[in-house]
Amino acid sequence: MNKLGQDELYAGAGWLHSFGEAAGRGAAAGGEGAPDAWLEIEPQFAEALLGMEVGHELIVITWLHEARRDVLKNHPRGDESRPLSGMFYTRSPARPNPLGLHPVTVRRLTAFA
Repeated sequence: MNKLGQDELYAGAGWLHSFGEAAGRGAAAGGEGAPDAWLEIEPQFAEALLGMEVGHELIVITWLHEARRDVLKNHPRGDESRPLSGMFYTRSPARPNPLGLHPVTVRRLTAFA
């Protein structure tokens, strides 16, 4: 079992840490004043970072583990003045396929023993 109590078949390569907003509201995107975040890669995957350097641009795929799976439509950004939209059209973390795609730039690489 991994840290979430899930079978290792579904375990990821690490953890994303940030000081984002509370679950359910969704964190702001980078251009919306989102806080910095950092990735903690599990030690067994350290060699997979070979060749990565500061300045590299990556796409990080995250599993939105606290996202609701039963919401199919909502008001974008929770703003009821905006029309109800299907959640695949929005950035809502509540989705039946709770994957997040995040373009990132490597700012620092740190190895921990």
